[in-house]
Amino acid sequence: MSAREVHDALHGWAARLVSLGAIVVTRLRPGVTWAQAQDLAHEHGYDLTEEVAALWTWRDGVGARPGQPSAHFAPGQDFASLDASLRHSREYLRASQAEVRAGTAVGTPWQPHWVVAVHGHAMPLVLDGSRPGPDTFRHDPAADPLVVAHSTLPQRIARWHDMLDTGTWRVARDGTWDVDLSHLTQSAHTPRTDVT
Repeated sequence: MSAREVHDALHGWAARLVSLGAIVVTRLRPGVTWAQAQDLAHEHGYDLTEEVAALWTWRDGVGARPGQPSAHFAPGQDFASLDASLRHSREYLRASQAEVRAGTAVGTPWQPHWVVAVHGHAMPLVLDGSRPGPDTFRHDPAADPLVVAHSTLPQRIARWHDMLDTGTWRVARDGTWDVDLSHLTQSAHTPRTDVT
């Protein structure tokens, strides 16, 4: 999966959000350059691939507006700048390494090649820089890594489109997210190919 394919999927997501009146699109910051992404990665001790950096070379997170509600990239999912995401990733790594040293680690420890894509719910969405795609998953330290759902970033974005299609996610009149879990389907997910 190339950075261009990641950008195309993100452009499709943003266009969908514009058509629905989501306020988040008005708060997306311009993307960083590849050189800026490499510099930030170096500052944080991260070996960043172009595929992983593609999220932030597309847009560098969502800016805050004082006195206004938070704008989420998807329901409950905060899209931070590359600098903040790499900082959070290193904080998770240091905490995980401390738990391993103390013998208190439970489940899957944070890996040095993982970077937080978005903070959401109780678990961050992680980009795994060691796997092509880039591979994404929700990090649940207590879960068996073999049962955690993995997908490329464009596949995950296609799933976000599905959540809108089923009515599980909606953009409310004020431009914020509304979630109705009664619309979740019981059938297995079939990846969409028409939006990426």
